[in-house]
Amino acid sequence: MLIKRLIIGLGLLSLIIGFLLFQKLNHEPKERHVHAGFQVYVDGKLQDFSEAKYMSLLLCEEENTHPKKTKERIQIEKAHLHHNVGDVVHSEREGAVWGDLFKNIKVEFDRSKRVEGYVNGKKITNIFDYPIKAYDSVVIFSGKIEEKLLKKAVTKKRIKEVEREGAEC
Repeated sequence: MLIKRLIIGLGLLSLIIGFLLFQKLNHEPKERHVHAGFQVYVDGKLQDFSEAKYMSLLLCEEENTHPKKTKERIQIEKAHLHHNVGDVVHSEREGAVWGDLFKNIKVEFDRSKRVEGYVNGKKITNIFDYPIKAYDSVVIFSGKIEEKLLKKAVTKKRIKEVEREGAEC
């Protein structure tokens, strides 16, 4: 009798664990659409992310060919750039963090250098884990930290200007 209960209990436990794993693996972050500004300074020099190599074309291409949401597409929807705008990120998925942008545009930071991030002028402990929020303005310093450059951060006006231009597919 005890063995039978134990087997039934383990079976139920296995079903519960399987269900929870299935839910976690198949959970897609909810869609949304927000924009935020950003700048990156490496040793005091502003980096330019407006080149074609940083732009996302996958979203536009897949929209027309196959609208199924692949893992790669969902990752890119978290944070991307397009239309040669290199200072305003587009985020179309909840749970997106600034690290997603740099992963997607294939930019790595030199780990031997000090990295500091600021959101709306306020220093953040780990900028790459900080959520991308609508109209935030982020400044990241790698190496030389020059807080006076925070005054040149992307403005809300600039972000709204990009929104109005309707940089969609």
